[in-house]
Amino acid sequence: MRGLPLLFIIVCFNPPALLAQAVPDTTKPLVEDTSAVAHPISTTPLSSSIDTVTKEYHPSKLPGVALLFSALVPGAGQVYNESYWKVPIVLGFGIYFASQWLDNHRRYKDYRDQFKTSITPENPSGNSQLFSIREFYKDQRDTFTWYFAILYFANLVDAYVDASLYDFEVGEDLSIRMLPGRGPRLTLQIGF
Repeated sequence: MRGLPLLFIIVCFNPPALLAQAVPDTTKPLVEDTSAVAHPISTTPLSSSIDTVTKEYHPSKLPGVALLFSALVPGAGQVYNESYWKVPIVLGFGIYFASQWLDNHRRYKDYRDQFKTSITPENPSGNSQLFSIREFYKDQRDTFTWYFAILYFANLVDAYVDASLYDFEVGEDLSIRMLPGRGPRLTLQIGF
């Protein structure tokens, strides 16, 4: 059971698996050169009428690398994606959640020990007020554990999506136009 988290990390964040993408074979042409063979209808060579130039898309940011960086150090994927303004948000919430977790865990241990000492032969159920305070800090600690896990997951998702959309271009014209059609319709025009 102790090796399960390590196995999860190895399987999910294995760098060769993250970067394993099929690379197209650029040594073979997409269309065979048929310039030597005359077309039965036309006398012009076939290769001169077909454009064989293709553009290969090479993203400037790899989502797997951004995900790996954010998994190792929260906020590092945002630095890789050049979204520097997100780093203080991730680190600020991370430090806050971690400090609250530590504080609640310390208080939980203090009240747990006090409750244990309140159990005596005369009072076998212990002090109920100490018990309720102990449970409160335990619940608070567990809540901040969930907050920290959600922040970590959101950090990973943000780094991956930001790297995937890094090359996405948005034009200057951000307007929506709906042209009139048959029948009654609603026309919406938004301009910035």
